[in-house]
Amino acid sequence: MRNSAWFGVLAAALIWAPLMSSCGGEEQGSKMPGRDIQTVMEAHVDELMAIEGVTAVAIGRLSDGTPCIQVYVVEKTDDLVRRIPTRLEGHPVVVEESGIIRPM
Repeated sequence: MRNSAWFGVLAAALIWAPLMSSCGGEEQGSKMPGRDIQTVMEAHVDELMAIEGVTAVAIGRLSDGTPCIQVYVVEKTDDLVRRIPTRLEGHPVVVEESGIIRPM
């Protein structure tokens, strides 16, 4: 995994993990996930981070407690949201606006 991708994952974990009680959206589907969400996120983080405007990828929860993959973007535009899948291997994906993330 590229260093920039790991930085994005680490930044999201450090910044939002204590604050993250739920993900914004709650799209549900009938397809059951085959692999655990951590494995799925790690398998797709490089392709997600390669999308211009994506700042970080993390694991969060929907309001019903279902794990989700959160994709943080500088600015949540319709075009950018269309380029990010709504599900990855059966796990819901939620797009959140983060602004620019800079190392401390």
